[in-house]
Amino acid sequence: MPHDLPVLNDLLIILIASVPIAFAFKRLRLPTIAGFMITGIAIGPYGFGFITDVTAIEVLAEIGVVLLLFTIGLEFSLRRILHMKRLVVSGGGLQVLVTVGAAAGIAVAAGLPLNQSIFIGFLVALSSTAIVLKTYMDEGETDAPHGRVAIGVLLFQDLCIVPMMLLVPILSGTKGTSPLSIATTLGTAVLAVVAIVFATRAVMPFLLHHIVRLRTPEVFVIFVVIVSLGTAWVTAQFGLSLALGAFIAGLVLSESEYSHQIVADILPFRDVFNSVFFISIGMLLSVGAFVATWPIVLGLVLGLVVLKTIVAAGVVRVLGYSVRVAVIAALGLAQIGEFSFILAKVGLSEGLLSAETYQIFLGTAIISMIATPFVMKAAPSIGYWVQSKIAPD
Repeated sequence: MPHDLPVLNDLLIILIASVPIAFAFKRLRLPTIAGFMITGIAIGPYGFGFITDVTAIEVLAEIGVVLLLFTIGLEFSLRRILHMKRLVVSGGGLQVLVTVGAAAGIAVAAGLPLNQSIFIGFLVALSSTAIVLKTYMDEGETDAPHGRVAIGVLLFQDLCIVPMMLLVPILSGTKGTSPLSIATTLGTAVLAVVAIVFATRAVMPFLLHHIVRLRTPEVFVIFVVIVSLGTAWVTAQFGLSLALGAFIAGLVLSESEYSHQIVADILPFRDVFNSVFFISIGMLLSVGAFVATWPIVLGLVLGLVVLKTIVAAGVVRVLGYSVRVAVIAALGLAQIGEFSFILAKVGLSEGLLSAETYQIFLGTAIISMIATPFVMKAAPSIGYWVQSKIAPD
């Protein structure tokens, strides 16, 4: 009797469809991330309908983001993050506040109520950690000045998802959310991050040492997966994102002498699940809704890129970087982030977004994400050109 395994069927469809797309984009020297998202649009429920239920695929996609942030954490260290605290707090804080304010102001001017306008500001302020960091890692630019700036801003944005989620009920007028409860939740989240960092630093090196002594590669890989997924799960219990927990786990293990071996072992898993993530993003886009609203969507994408680039470039300049670095970093941040999808779903259920506005948001977000690898590829040339016009040597 044959077994019916929908998740396995869908996963096979995704992998089979992704191979020729990845091959073609690679041969054409185009970003494979964009190819994966286009694949998702084609095979998803709103395209040819090869996959109709994206719920299970979204779970696999979230695992991909967790593994991506874990390996990125391995590339850093706690000392390096502390050294970047000015970029994270000052740069990230200014970028989020100014972007929320500017986007909300434009929405109010367009006739939207203040609460909905602020919520739209939240959606616009966040950028895609997964796409930006993967692109920088593939290009070896995480240590470049623009890479460090962008990563610092992205880290702050990921932390902002917690207060933004807490503010959604207030913006929607839901009862039962008091300033005290919000302050308590935020305080608990901060204490949770500190406790997790100290706990993992105290326990993980000891456990890792004994795991390595077993000289069993399978156990070593299983332990690494448990650490990354387990820490992600713990942070999620405190209302933080899974990706943040995985990043913390990677940071702690980055100080181990076995960090390079961990990266080598986890890399294949990360790449497979990450492909699923980018394809699953494409599956969310309704082709029919996009066709009906494409002039609005493309106009919003252009406005989004211009707004976020100007704001982020201004913030980076305030931090003392050159015009070229500011423009390159800003162009890398000029898209909607994956955490905005989570916020948007909550906003839809709370009445802050209508069904039509939600589809327009999805179209704008996904098109901006597809365009990001191309924009980032052109960013150095654009940065040099802008500097030559504004601040020539």
